[in-house]
Amino acid sequence: MKYEVYFKHYLALIEKKLEEMLPPASQYPSVIHEAMRYAVLGTGKRFRPVLVLAAVEACGGNIEEALIPACSLEFIHSYSLVHDDLPALDNDDARRGQPTCHKQFGEDMAILAGDGLLTLALQILGWVEPPKRALRLLAEISTSAGTYGMIGGQVADLIESKSDVDLPMLDYISTHKTGKLIKASVVCGAIVAGASAEIHQKILRYGEYLGLAFQSVDDFLDGDGYSVVIKPRELKQKIRDLIAKAKKEVRPLGRKAEKMQALADMLLRRMPKIKT
Repeated sequence: MKYEVYFKHYLALIEKKLEEMLPPASQYPSVIHEAMRYAVLGTGKRFRPVLVLAAVEACGGNIEEALIPACSLEFIHSYSLVHDDLPALDNDDARRGQPTCHKQFGEDMAILAGDGLLTLALQILGWVEPPKRALRLLAEISTSAGTYGMIGGQVADLIESKSDVDLPMLDYISTHKTGKLIKASVVCGAIVAGASAEIHQKILRYGEYLGLAFQSVDDFLDGDGYSVVIKPRELKQKIRDLIAKAKKEVRPLGRKAEKMQALADMLLRRMPKIKT
């Protein structure tokens, strides 16, 4: 089944909440709010917020209560893409079939739109009740997005890009640049659900395995990263092993974790077939 069909209910809830959380385009200064909405709405698979909802459901929690951290993670992901696309970094003119934010609104406004999305992501976590849960979510998300997480991985990717990158460095880049936010997504679901320490650890390990598998699949498809240092068949087996480990972690949760299992399987199906 297609991702958009299987997660139709999740996606509808997420889109509605994103629209609600973003400042209206009519709010002065309108241009920054237009740019923020442009960067978030109407594009993307919402993989990270879907993971949040899948994890909270697996842990027996309330999906509605997970929507704010789900939106927070999507705002952070969107801001990172806006900044990645800038000329100083990847210098991309298009993303998902439309002009990048800086091409549409100018570099200055794109930088500020990214800043606005990051700030908004942290702001809305302050609305979570009870306050103790808000603090745990804030600590998890901000740490995963900062220099110990996504930004640290992005920096390592930049400073190592001109040299021959070995496998340990690729692992560092992948687990930080991509994996930390994916891990944070499922951990946030466990936090919202008030999961036990044992289940929390299973969810966390699932996220770690899935995050590394996610980046490995992207590298497989793009022909860079891991695909440069690992032979195709070995990389494919590495991905299979990671996904198998992820699924094993949440198997004890039974039917409640079906969507987490499905996400792992859908990731596996993204891999192209290797010609013999």
